[in-house]
Amino acid sequence: MGRFLRTLPVETAPAYEKQPLPLVGVFSSYNNSPDCSIYDSDFNLVSRANQTNAGNAWATSGEIWSDYTGWNYTNGQVSSSSAGTYWIKATPCYSVDGHQLLRLSANGGMAMRQPDQMGSFMANFGVVVGPEGYRQPMSLWFSGTTLRQYTRGGFAQLDQLTTGLATASAATWAGANTNMRSAVGYHWAAGLLVLIEARDASCNYRAHIWKHPTAKLSGKPGELDRFILEAKAGSNGASYQYVDFSWNANGSTGYTESQYRMRVIPTKSGKIALVRFVPSNCSHMAVLTPGAGNTGTLDTNFTTVSCTTSYGIEQGSYYGMRHQITWDNQWVAAFAPYYYYGSGLSGHVVNTDDPTRYYRLSYSSSSCGVSILPIRASAFAYSFHENNADSSQGLNVGLMDFAGAGFQTTGVLANGGAVSLSTSRYWIDTGYTSTNYPCLMPVENWKI
Repeated sequence: MGRFLRTLPVETAPAYEKQPLPLVGVFSSYNNSPDCSIYDSDFNLVSRANQTNAGNAWATSGEIWSDYTGWNYTNGQVSSSSAGTYWIKATPCYSVDGHQLLRLSANGGMAMRQPDQMGSFMANFGVVVGPEGYRQPMSLWFSGTTLRQYTRGGFAQLDQLTTGLATASAATWAGANTNMRSAVGYHWAAGLLVLIEARDASCNYRAHIWKHPTAKLSGKPGELDRFILEAKAGSNGASYQYVDFSWNANGSTGYTESQYRMRVIPTKSGKIALVRFVPSNCSHMAVLTPGAGNTGTLDTNFTTVSCTTSYGIEQGSYYGMRHQITWDNQWVAAFAPYYYYGSGLSGHVVNTDDPTRYYRLSYSSSSCGVSILPIRASAFAYSFHENNADSSQGLNVGLMDFAGAGFQTTGVLANGGAVSLSTSRYWIDTGYTSTNYPCLMPVENWKI
């Protein structure tokens, strides 16, 4: 898998590094005996590592790892439990910005993240859509009236809008409600940055839309100032508008998660997809179409995905909706738990060219989480963790390939249809031959 630079015309965009196809990891930790294997996008084995205190493993003896021993065990299930033992396999642990607990390299090196810190950052990360092969170099972070860029999934601040959002030079801010977080999305190729402000606690919102034909966000100091301030001023071909809308549905005013968080997905068409988790009710989506001036329309005619008793950000920063994106940046999967804090799956997959192209995701488990990771050019690999890998069964893995090249042939799926999440077992080995429930794991670097 080679590495090269694809350079676009300077007046259109700076160069970006086109990444190899994704790698995926398989992780097992039976009573603190971590084992991982790395696979390429064709599921060929790339590397394998087993790190214990008896060997070269600084992983298990690391300060953070030692303090959170048990959180990454795989010999039990998360079920209805909150963050703690077995949490590493919980559905909200998985995000395009990285895993909430574990760092995994292409050679199998393992290290723990500080889960309290990572949880608080994940709760504020938004969506970044790039061109084909683009893996976002930064994470967009939004809370209250503050907008920042961080290293992808990390804690190093790279850039911040110096004026704050609630200033006339940055936006036409609606009011004093500063509870919104994570509701920001950026489309690299379209030069489109969208941020949703809560106008009140009743799910009335204001969408702030900045467009810039040349400025790009890539994690460099001063980029947010240039993009937003020039757009608000209408200079250098940039522009700004805001659109007020209401989206009160399915009991959304009853939960902090659905009042003040959502996935914001700007698309090539200029339409903006919004995906939201209403705990104990559903995941649902809408599409905002900006019009002339400060007008726009909100289409909510999309099928919801139900869930049972479940929790979001109101129960802590570990919980709530997350998202992943395919290698070609054509599909965003936005998902939340189906049951309690981290079991099952409820969500949508949205196309980044035309958001009216979408599919539904659902896995109604009350025992295990679901891991979703990008693989191939336009696909997601996924795994449930309810099957014991003992007795030569190995890990169960499935594939949803939107390029039509998947190995689960179920015919053409109608727009808005439910993806059939079915998995295969017996062909991916994992560590330890006893009762064990391993999981897929994102790999931080895709270069071998």
